[in-house]
Amino acid sequence: MTLAIPDIIGFLIHLVLEGIILGIFVWLAAKVLGSPKATYYHGILTVIAAIILSDIIGYIVPWHTVALIAEALVILLLIKHFFAVGWLRAIIIAVLALIIGIIITTILAMIGLAFAAATLKGLVPGI
Repeated sequence: MTLAIPDIIGFLIHLVLEGIILGIFVWLAAKVLGSPKATYYHGILTVIAAIILSDIIGYIVPWHTVALIAEALVILLLIKHFFAVGWLRAIIIAVLALIIGIIITTILAMIGLAFAAATLKGLVPGI
């Protein structure tokens, strides 16, 4: 298996964009829980490290269920490390980040649908 330059560039772009976007959710969740090291920078580092380590684990471990469990534990360990919290707070930060992400994504999707409907209203007769 060979890696081409566009693959590496695509992965790096993916890493940066995911770090910037998902880092916001992790940072907000840690901030809400009052983590002593809750900075946006730590949120970005947590997401980037999680993506890299999850890819490595998924590549090395042949069993899907075992890989998922290992990836979840690694993500919790990263949250514990970067935000200086215990296991329970790490789990709550992970779940809260997921909920925040779902809420923000839903709101942005609704706004996008509203703009699409407003645009179509003038273009399609009878709407």
